[in-house]
Amino acid sequence: MTVHYLLSRPYVLRGWKKLPYALQNYFTGKTEFFRRDDFFLLLCCDGQTVIDREKLTEGETKRFDHWLKNGFIRECNPEDRLAPDQEYRFYPARFKNEVQWSITGRCNYRCRHCFMSAPHGAQGEPAWDELMTMLDAFDRCGIRTVQLTGGEPMVRKDFWQLVDAIRARKISINALYSNGLLVTDEFLDRLEKRGMRPSIQFSFDGVGHHDWMRGVPGAEKIVLDAMRRCRERGFSFTASMVICRESAGCIRESVNLLASLGCQGLKIGNASPQGEWANESEHYLTQEETWQAFLDYVPQYLADGKPMPIGLEGIFNCDQPAMNPRSYCEKNIKEESFPKALLCGHVRNGMYVSPQGRVLPCMSMVGCPIEQQFPSMLETPLEEILDDSLYMDIINARISDFMTHNPECASCEYRCACCGGCRAIAVRDGSTDYLKPDPTACAYFKGGWKAKKDALLESLGVSE
Repeated sequence: MTVHYLLSRPYVLRGWKKLPYALQNYFTGKTEFFRRDDFFLLLCCDGQTVIDREKLTEGETKRFDHWLKNGFIRECNPEDRLAPDQEYRFYPARFKNEVQWSITGRCNYRCRHCFMSAPHGAQGEPAWDELMTMLDAFDRCGIRTVQLTGGEPMVRKDFWQLVDAIRARKISINALYSNGLLVTDEFLDRLEKRGMRPSIQFSFDGVGHHDWMRGVPGAEKIVLDAMRRCRERGFSFTASMVICRESAGCIRESVNLLASLGCQGLKIGNASPQGEWANESEHYLTQEETWQAFLDYVPQYLADGKPMPIGLEGIFNCDQPAMNPRSYCEKNIKEESFPKALLCGHVRNGMYVSPQGRVLPCMSMVGCPIEQQFPSMLETPLEEILDDSLYMDIINARISDFMTHNPECASCEYRCACCGGCRAIAVRDGSTDYLKPDPTACAYFKGGWKAKKDALLESLGVSE
């Protein structure tokens, strides 16, 4: 039996340096990589090639059946052809799935804990031509998904012009980060008119404390109203919460309130002693105080029936573990895998771009002295940055590199659970040595906090 197959419309054929064989969903940006022989078989799904199923090997038949079942391909008429944008395209750059892009360093709030000092516009704001230089580089390197953040991204006067420029390049915006002030009905109308429904992540710093933390009277009501507006109109949203000495006791009330509004996930963490917070030390919780606040809350969270997925900075995650980038805790990687295991797998497929165009592994490195050592897309082509740069050194660093650099860690009893910790936290003290140990990881394991958490969860009869 002969048949013609055609790649289904959401999918396109793509390739990158060192990963030349890929199938990508153009709507979601999800990318699946193939071995050479399998990909060449997929290339036959062009509407022109005649497939004689009786001559296929058992393995080839299984592949075609799998692709049909999962909607990657479909049977077609002999005259059907691939759309031009579905045809194979090779990008001369390393693969990156998405970018978190700070399109401005300005903000319309005065958050007292802002690590990038947005109230003072410390990062500046890129000009339109500079934005286009960065956007064209994303497109040129095959990056198909962006998340827009700031500062407050919507304060840009040319925000909608930028949105349209992104869409014109067939790049999707899957998330917006906002304090909620500008998330009005008119704003959501303009998203809907463009056929867009990105997830929105709101900042919310605790019932009764949000106004004080954000430096704007009425900020709490504004952001809660924005959440209600999103729920009523079917926009998904999550939230992030920063606790301080004054607000540590309101976690339960805050979680339950956000859950009642339809919030789909919450990250809670401590503020970093940098940026604006460097001058607010009397309000800062130590890491140990933060962990204790989280352990005090966990029984309440369970008693309330796990009202929503949460990530409690490096100590407890529930239902959505990927929400917490500090996933160094309890990886329990086998020691023999150290030479191949990435030191930070969380940032492997994405990157952060600052308002100055600097390409960083993650936003948490903004405000640290090491930030200035990262290359800027406004000075160096992104293709070169993704090939050889400090950014790639950190992305490609292996656990074995860390252990060689830190012999005391190589002999530590927790080495297979800690694996060095978080690179951003490691350089938060002003160091530019990205292979130095993360002091909070040491405190978590050696200070007995892991044991405390394990004992608590065992007493409650639950596991993460």
